[in-house]
Amino acid sequence: MPTRFWDIARRIHHNVEIALYAILFALAIFLTIFVLPRMPEIQTHNAIVRVQEISAENAGLCEKLSIKRGSDGYNRCLLHVGDFRGKVERRAYDEVSPW
Repeated sequence: MPTRFWDIARRIHHNVEIALYAILFALAIFLTIFVLPRMPEIQTHNAIVRVQEISAENAGLCEKLSIKRGSDGYNRCLLHVGDFRGKVERRAYDEVSPW
């Protein structure tokens, strides 16, 4: 009886292993055919969305400071906030980057 049990367990393990390798192979083909060719487009889209979000955050900060949109002070505020954000992001990147 124990030998029969282990034979069944071995067959089940083998079939599961084959199925997992088939799924891995299908995933690799899917990524190669559909995702990798669109990767530059996806990265560009993500960068555009990020820039729009940062711009909205900067504008929101200047508006919270009660600076009217379109005025000279508003434009200076946007420049200062953008400059400050750039410095903070560079500093954070420098602390995390390995080189």
